[in-house]
Amino acid sequence: MSHPSPREQTLRERRQSERSRLYREQRGIQLLRSALVGLAAGALAVLYQLAVQQASRLSVGAGVAAQSWSVGAKLIFIATTATIGAVASWLIGRYAPESGGSGIPHIKASLLHLKQIRPLRIIFAKFFGGLAALLAGMSFGREGPTVQMGACVGKYIGDVLKVPRRSRDSLIASGAGAGLAAAFNAPLAGFLFVMEELKREMSAITYGSALVASVCAVAVTRYTLGQQSSFRLTSPGSAPLSILPLVALLGLIAGGAGVLFNKTLMGGLDLRGALKLKRWQMGALAGVVSGAALIWFPDITGGGHTLAESILSGQFKAPNVLLAVGFIFVGKLLLTSGSYATGLPGGIFAPILSLGAVLGYGYGVIVHRLMPGTPFSAEGFATLGMASLLAASVRAPLTGVVLIVEMTAEYSLLYALLVAAFAADLAAQALKDNPIYEALMERDLSVNGMEIHPDEEPILLEVLIEPDSEMDGKRVSNLQLPPGAILATIERGARHMVPGGATVLRSGDMITLMIEGDKPELSLRIHEASKSPS
Repeated sequence: MSHPSPREQTLRERRQSERSRLYREQRGIQLLRSALVGLAAGALAVLYQLAVQQASRLSVGAGVAAQSWSVGAKLIFIATTATIGAVASWLIGRYAPESGGSGIPHIKASLLHLKQIRPLRIIFAKFFGGLAALLAGMSFGREGPTVQMGACVGKYIGDVLKVPRRSRDSLIASGAGAGLAAAFNAPLAGFLFVMEELKREMSAITYGSALVASVCAVAVTRYTLGQQSSFRLTSPGSAPLSILPLVALLGLIAGGAGVLFNKTLMGGLDLRGALKLKRWQMGALAGVVSGAALIWFPDITGGGHTLAESILSGQFKAPNVLLAVGFIFVGKLLLTSGSYATGLPGGIFAPILSLGAVLGYGYGVIVHRLMPGTPFSAEGFATLGMASLLAASVRAPLTGVVLIVEMTAEYSLLYALLVAAFAADLAAQALKDNPIYEALMERDLSVNGMEIHPDEEPILLEVLIEPDSEMDGKRVSNLQLPPGAILATIERGARHMVPGGATVLRSGDMITLMIEGDKPELSLRIHEASKSPS
């Protein structure tokens, strides 16, 4: 085999240098687009948060006032919340059904190119539909709407700028992460959400875009709303090693509770289907229950932020604490399921966190009654419960841990949070429960005639080829892909190609492979081959 001449070697190095330069420019342009998406998503999230605060204040205030009204006036109040639920559900079902619920399953499906995003319509429906649901007192959080609206911002900016499809998907995912980051004032959690929940490939462009968008979104939030953390704890201190068995036990209990939450949420949708209730009918029914709850049981309405904050700050008071937290947990669980079954826009992150706080606090109270000298407060256990229940339901333990750390600014609890969250995740896995957003996406696709069989369907893996990587400059026929992996398409700039054996891969190419679903180790091997050498 002849060696290249000095001239050929120089030309080859120049071409490689030029490709590396173009790759860096492409990455820089995409990061600027992501910053724009983050700023726009952050501004929209701030506007929505301010509107939600007003709607929640109005609904809770009206419910408190109604406690002293006559029976007839209370019935009129409940009829009003039922009407709001019915009308809003009918409008959402008619004009933007994909905006219903948290919207995260819709984003996941769109990133798999199984659903379309109509950005402006979804933003409008999500914003005002979510406000209507909260005005009626339903158990929803604001983070689901901000996540889906952030994704829509990414889609809209990608359309306006006419970016390539793969880059557009990155903007959609980054916008979703920015929406979560802005909702909770937690930039790292927004970044991890893109990687862990939306399952984007770990390329430099993807995680750079997600991080830039989340940081920019939070910058808008902090500039307009302040830099304070979402929750203020009564300084629980670090969790000593002696209580780690108690922490792990809480995680296991939360794992079972997370499975219960998922089953109850899916059960509400199944019950509505079995009863053949239309959206507006379910909206009216949920409005009746929510209106009654605003009068007699306001702790279970809305996202639950006020409830969680009162627990974490040590201000939760009740004559019988265990009985109170038990009623709140069951009531919040059932109202969240009924609210979600209406198809109205609203998130479940916040209800999950509030349920986790209630569960952890009740657990902490029991621990202190059985072992009075336990060197960790019930409020500290409530904090661990939030991360644990989220990890069990969503199955994104790192996102849950980082989210709670950023929301509470209690960095000393990091190790205990990790133990609890991963114990909850393992418990949910052992119970063979699907992550809630996966289950909701599969149900939605199945209802619409696109049934998915997770154990049989191959995984679509998108990989960016970086300069000087093992794949850079290699023919497809020489890739030596492992058994179970097939190269399907190549995206090069604005071009999409079906590769042949003689096709030469270049740095900057985005390749899509099909991988057998039961061989996740192939993804790691292919990712390593696409990365630049360190």
